[in-house]
Amino acid sequence: MVSSCTCAAAIVSIVVASTAAAQSKPDFSGDWTLNPQKSTLSPIVAPAVQSGTLQIEHREPNFKAHLNTVLSGRPIDATFELVADGREVVATNGDRRNVSSLVWDGDALVLTFRDERPNATVTISFRYELQDGGRRLRAIEQIRGGGRDQDNVWVYDR
Repeated sequence: MVSSCTCAAAIVSIVVASTAAAQSKPDFSGDWTLNPQKSTLSPIVAPAVQSGTLQIEHREPNFKAHLNTVLSGRPIDATFELVADGREVVATNGDRRNVSSLVWDGDALVLTFRDERPNATVTISFRYELQDGGRRLRAIEQIRGGGRDQDNVWVYDR
């Protein structure tokens, strides 16, 4: 027979281990600058890239990012805010449906955007990983659908 003290101790151990695991997740917060020389970009994107910045506020599980990339003299801005719990967030705009989610995969955060239109669906995913002791951020991008299939590895430095 297991004593109630043994059960209580086991429960406390599980809670402490779960809390420690949650606290050990990397913090992606910071101001990041695109390093085109270290990036591996598709032939569609590479010639157009001029510069880029990425500002991230990450307070687990909340993740907020502002991306600014200049392509062929044209700035492209994107801002998003998600919770890293894997839950899908759905927004509609006319006949378009946008679904986004953010989930942990080990020490990486995986962001997925799906743009659903009546005649096409485009899925864009980013796998965010910290490297070099947190001095470098690698964003592995995969775009599928809508005739825009491509793979890019964006590298940002602090």
